[in-house]
Amino acid sequence: MASLSSQNWSPYKNSVSEAIQAVPTGATDLTATDTRLYQLHLCNTTAGALTVTIKDKQSTPRNLLTAYSVAANSYVTLVWPEGVFLSGGLNWIASGSGIEASIAAWYK
Repeated sequence: MASLSSQNWSPYKNSVSEAIQAVPTGATDLTATDTRLYQLHLCNTTAGALTVTIKDKQSTPRNLLTAYSVAANSYVTLVWPEGVFLSGGLNWIASGSGIEASIAAWYK
């Protein structure tokens, strides 16, 4: 039995860059079409806790993470083996400068 993965889950053909990037401190669209998120690695490089919020982009946005706290000088990796569906795209924001992320996601 074939498993669903970011490599063969049709119709998603475009991948989000997995390069480490800063999570913005203003709400920003990372994608603007239906998206499947498979893995998210967050690193807090500051001496204080910071939070991250991720939501989809449907007409009434739904939160995947709401003010998810990342402790000072630490990291967390979140994995969704079959992917989590974000209708209309992915929007994210950090509570302050210092959250860096690597993301594995595919979008239409």
